[in-house]
Amino acid sequence: MTRAVAGRAGSKPIRYRIVVRGELTPSWTCTGPLEGLSVRTEDGYSVIIGDIVDQPQLHGILNWLGGRGIEIVSLSPAEGFGEAEEMGG
Repeated sequence: MTRAVAGRAGSKPIRYRIVVRGELTPSWTCTGPLEGLSVRTEDGYSVIIGDIVDQPQLHGILNWLGGRGIEIVSLSPAEGFGEAEEMGG
């Protein structure tokens, strides 16, 4: 029996929640790979939530953060997060 490999091509984006240590500056969140994602600060951490199209985009974001010495605390799918929750309301 062969197992199919799960592919993301043509699939709808997945909403992810990435938590990093520290506060991201507005200049970092308005351009580059974080552009279009929601970013808020909570108790010394920045929470990034947004729709990621595919694995290359996700890896690009993680590499971009790591390349700037930003510690990634957690990464998880954020299915079920509504607009109000994303914005902290």
